[in-house]
Amino acid sequence: MIVLSVVGILLAFGVLVFAAYKKISMFLAAVIAASLVALFSGLPVAASMVGAEGPFLIGMKDFVGSWLVIFAMGALLGALYDKSGATWRISSTLINKAGTQWTLLIYVLVGGLLVYGGIQVTVMIFVLLPFAKILFPKAGIPWYLFPGITGLAIATFAMGQMPGSLQMQNIIPSQILGTPLTAAPVEGVLATLFMVVFGVGYLSWEAKKGRDTPEAAIELYQVQGGTLDEAELEGRAPGFWVSLIPMVVAFVLINGVKVELLYGLGAGCVLSVLMFWKSLGGLTGIRDVVSEGFNNGIFPCIIIASVVGVGKVISATDVFALIQGNIINLPLPGLLKVAAITTIIAGITGSASGGLTIALELFGETFMSWGYTPEIIHRVASIACGGLDTLPWNGTVVMLFALSGVSYKKGYKHVAVETVILPLLSLIPVFLYYSITH
Repeated sequence: MIVLSVVGILLAFGVLVFAAYKKISMFLAAVIAASLVALFSGLPVAASMVGAEGPFLIGMKDFVGSWLVIFAMGALLGALYDKSGATWRISSTLINKAGTQWTLLIYVLVGGLLVYGGIQVTVMIFVLLPFAKILFPKAGIPWYLFPGITGLAIATFAMGQMPGSLQMQNIIPSQILGTPLTAAPVEGVLATLFMVVFGVGYLSWEAKKGRDTPEAAIELYQVQGGTLDEAELEGRAPGFWVSLIPMVVAFVLINGVKVELLYGLGAGCVLSVLMFWKSLGGLTGIRDVVSEGFNNGIFPCIIIASVVGVGKVISATDVFALIQGNIINLPLPGLLKVAAITTIIAGITGSASGGLTIALELFGETFMSWGYTPEIIHRVASIACGGLDTLPWNGTVVMLFALSGVSYKKGYKHVAVETVILPLLSLIPVFLYYSITH
């Protein structure tokens, strides 16, 4: 039965990969994958999928129950920044001041700033895509680099490395371990610097190398969405400093005043509505943006929850019990083992937040029993979950390619470097600093 179970799990991964490459519904793929795992592992398929105690629905229910409103609030904040032109104002102001030669760096930093301030990661693809369509051709950045560049901006340093981040990858360990969002700040800053320096360095080299290749032109790709009217935004968008205020207030409330996450994000949304009122078109425009923005957070949450549900079914198999009993005995030093376990589970589930939740719930107390503080476990796990999570079946990766029109064959190599390899390598300065100071 163990061999059959392994076959079922491998088939499940195959289904998820196939769906990612062929742009098939990831929710449908997750249902099929979970059913295959149950079938090959000798679990009752119907009860595993739709029963009140079925692991698939329990995994989805627990994830949605914990994070749906937060997803929706982060998506709403993103919509308010997008539709008002605040994101455009921030990025265009910085690029105009610095020059187009700094476009790639500024694009990454602006994307990171917005993610750090609480805008939901998947929603950021929709926020950044229209700007990239304008900025990349101006700066001579090959369009096939869009998934890799955007992946660096939204799914690495700002997501779980930077202390104080308002993303789930930083919030989940805080809630499970009882740590502040700013846990292990020096280690987090070191990992962030590593990612920005090496991530932007690699992409700048690739952009220079591919600038004049036939595949560089954006016109060759079926890019989704419209194009921004910069002249119209110039007269409508809020000012640079005004655009920053709602996000800064939300960050200070949550990390400084220690208000509940929901209240802090809510305050950011309310301030955005008030300060961007005219830019959003008054009451009528705001009504539409609020409805659309809030709804935009629901779909990504359901998709990620369905992948978490697959992981939950896998966790109910004898194979997972065998893995759970042996993975803790990996012949690795303690903190490296924390990172390895977290990123392996994130890879299995195809979700950073889902894998992080499972890893800390299963092994969090064991990690602390090794003598490590909750703060360093928080930061290491938060960084490590952003490694193997972005394999091809990850929901955010699927959306990057689907919306940009770039093929996996042309663009995934750069995504892998930026969101798989470098995040895991960014743990090196973390381990070195911790070993020197402890």
